[in-house]
Amino acid sequence: MTPILDDLTPQQRAAAIQSGPTLVIAGAGTGKTKTLTAAVAHRIAVLNIPPARILAVTFTNKAAGEMTSRIKAALGEAMAPRWTGTFHGLGARQLRIEPEVADLRPNFDILDADDTRRMIKRVMKGMNLHSDEDRAGGAKDPIKIVCNRISKWKDELVIPRDAPAVAESAITSANRDGFPVDANSLRTCAKVYLEYQHMLQDANAADFGDLLLWPVRAMMQDRVYRDRWAGRFDRVLADEYQDVNRAQYTWLRMLSAEHKEIFAVGDDDQSIFGWRGADIKYIRRFTHDFPGAAQIRLEENFRSTGHILAAANGIIRRDHGRLGKTLFTRKAAGTPIEIVRFTSGETEAAEITHEIIRHHAEGEGWGNFAILYRGNALSRVFEEGLMCGKVPYTIVGDVGFYHRAEIKDTLALLRLVVSPEDRQSDEAFRRVINTPARGFGAKTMTLVEQEAAWRRVSLLQALETVQLPPKTRGAALVFADAIRNVGRQTGATVADLLSLILDASGYRKMLRDSQAETVEGRLDNVQELIQLAGSFHTPRELLDHAALSSNAPGEDASDTVKLMTLHRAKGLEFPHVFLVAWENGLFPPLYGDQDEERRLAYVGVTRGMKRITITHASFRRGPATPSHFLEDIPEANRVHGWHDHPPSSRPAFRHAEVA
Repeated sequence: MTPILDDLTPQQRAAAIQSGPTLVIAGAGTGKTKTLTAAVAHRIAVLNIPPARILAVTFTNKAAGEMTSRIKAALGEAMAPRWTGTFHGLGARQLRIEPEVADLRPNFDILDADDTRRMIKRVMKGMNLHSDEDRAGGAKDPIKIVCNRISKWKDELVIPRDAPAVAESAITSANRDGFPVDANSLRTCAKVYLEYQHMLQDANAADFGDLLLWPVRAMMQDRVYRDRWAGRFDRVLADEYQDVNRAQYTWLRMLSAEHKEIFAVGDDDQSIFGWRGADIKYIRRFTHDFPGAAQIRLEENFRSTGHILAAANGIIRRDHGRLGKTLFTRKAAGTPIEIVRFTSGETEAAEITHEIIRHHAEGEGWGNFAILYRGNALSRVFEEGLMCGKVPYTIVGDVGFYHRAEIKDTLALLRLVVSPEDRQSDEAFRRVINTPARGFGAKTMTLVEQEAAWRRVSLLQALETVQLPPKTRGAALVFADAIRNVGRQTGATVADLLSLILDASGYRKMLRDSQAETVEGRLDNVQELIQLAGSFHTPRELLDHAALSSNAPGEDASDTVKLMTLHRAKGLEFPHVFLVAWENGLFPPLYGDQDEERRLAYVGVTRGMKRITITHASFRRGPATPSHFLEDIPEANRVHGWHDHPPSSRPAFRHAEVA
């Protein structure tokens, strides 16, 4: 025990040994994992709580594994708690012990997201509901809408028989308040939920949502069951409390209702996942839920410099309702926050690439740099800049721009336009002939391929003679005519060709008509490609450029510049962070919870260890204005332009300008 406690600051130690209900408000970079681990070890080694009577839960297997390994290193293999894991993992263990609460039998299967999707698709087809994602090329995705709604209901502890009433209540409330709502979709989801749950039970299977839904519902309704489970544990410890949803929150409360020995670690300033069910109110009402609870703040940051923390404190201070804390460090002030303005997004990417190359030449590894953006559509221009500078990079948590479905679809259409009669274009044909849907399922494609092989022509040419049902044949010939007509547009630029074929093929209309949650981002990505195409003289140049854009197979990702969204960056740290496209409308966006967007800005700034550069453009698909978040960074902690050299010393990028 001594090494663990001796390695803590006074604040961390005070938190680790606190008894009773305790909320540790652990700021970014303040050592929350170390504190949580010490708290578990203290309860075992000092308070003599048997390891089997301690439950410690977090959100990722990685975090749970790290906690367990640290405890084993300090106390020995036999002293590690048996109930340490993720919410889903521990919920599954509970359900396996008493599966009957979910009307399941022993040895039930647990479905992953793909299994769930396939089962819901079968349910929808059986109910004669539109469920063929192929008919809309994967853009209009009713299955995903239903999957997401059912998952959300389970997280909110809504069981199937209550779903219709919940849906009607949501429709009534939305109509009363003047909010847009798809009433038919909600009612459909409720119907599917009922049938889907019957199918799960018949198959003796549970999806992820079931793993907490049914144990929690049982604890709410059956006092004997609740006492049996709550009586298993003398201490409950929870990580990332700011991210819990209703099911997770209720589960923790039920398990600790009698002894009140709950130890929660979290940071309301880093609550950024409201869009996927996390509810910030639970961490902010902790002392209400557990009267007399201790609140201990961890405010000493071991990651960042003084200027970075001052900037972060300035930004988050305007989030009203926060529990409150002020990060500080014993490190030097370091480099002020660099705020750099550029004329355009392309210049922004080129300058950042140049800056990374300059620092790399001075001895910095590529892996010391990260470029963080609000939405995935913004990655393209920075990929382009890094590719041109021959800088190795890795897209974290997302596929590269040229590997996104809508980009590959659009490039396939362009390839067909360029050489419709060439069999080299057959793969492009296979990709887009049914996007949007034209009746080309597996059987129809077999007929087309047989005709093409017999005639020794391209698949597009085979459409002229293959015997198909009238409706399918008509749609196919319209598609073929659209391809050829666009190809005859002499003098059209590459960007013009892309725009013309997107409209002529119906692909752009398909995206616009989509109900998918990702539609806005997909349209943005297509528009980015059209804008990019303006810099190429021929379609072949663009196609070759896209084909060569991926990182080399087997490339060591550890020493590469990291590109990722701000959400994906939570929990990570880098010596030098570029926070890009901080413009009103992009960050913060016009939609969504503005307080959560502010917390997202705070998370972004606190990823930096030594240096933060925030950039924005004067023009990005139109005139742009700097994010109002920049106004909250104290003047004493920022510098306008690059800190250590003037832009004029870099003639290769004369279009850059600084604020």
